[in-house]
Amino acid sequence: MAFFKANRTEEAVKDRAESKVINKSGIYDINILAAFLSGDPKGSMVVDFYIDYEGKKQVLYGNLRLTNKDGSENFAAKYFNQLLVVADIEEVGDPIDAELPIGKDGAMKDVALLEDLSDIECKVKLVMEYGIYQGSITEKKVIRGFYNTEGFTAEEILKGAEKPEQIEKDKDYVKDVYKDGLTKEVVEAWIANGRKKGEIPGGSTKAEKAKPSFGAKKFGAK
Repeated sequence: MAFFKANRTEEAVKDRAESKVINKSGIYDINILAAFLSGDPKGSMVVDFYIDYEGKKQVLYGNLRLTNKDGSENFAAKYFNQLLVVADIEEVGDPIDAELPIGKDGAMKDVALLEDLSDIECKVKLVMEYGIYQGSITEKKVIRGFYNTEGFTAEEILKGAEKPEQIEKDKDYVKDVYKDGLTKEVVEAWIANGRKKGEIPGGSTKAEKAKPSFGAKKFGAK
């Protein structure tokens, strides 16, 4: 009888357990614990989500922009509407003043809470978007749709579909987005190096403006 038998599966030999913080593009089963508003004086309004993913509480910031700075409806408002349909919510009341443990080290923070959106189990389609701002790589988690717990989209629910089909198609298109000349290789190197601010592996990108060149022609020359 063996004293100890080696487990040669990939999961068993990992150096450390995988983090439950969502940081990859994909479709995730989440519980929306709370939703709250953030915005700016110019009129842009965003819905953020305090969620639970596999026991890890975290915040999805800046995801659903309902209005643009001019007050017009942003295209992402349709995803918020999808959430209401898959959660079977008819309307959301005005925000109320509340506190959530979303500050540093779990400190309580004042928020404009949408109390109708709490304890909602669903699936979220999320895309990681990378760009450059003020010389540093930025990383955003962008929501691109919701499904109910069975995988039905809002459209399938309203049509009375017998089985969810769109979610399988969507899985092929849930991929990282690279802007400002970034590439997958550059971003992977940045992540491996600890996501350091002000560092862009590989040097220049399309986001850096080249100095204008006027050639060697001399004024007055024939």
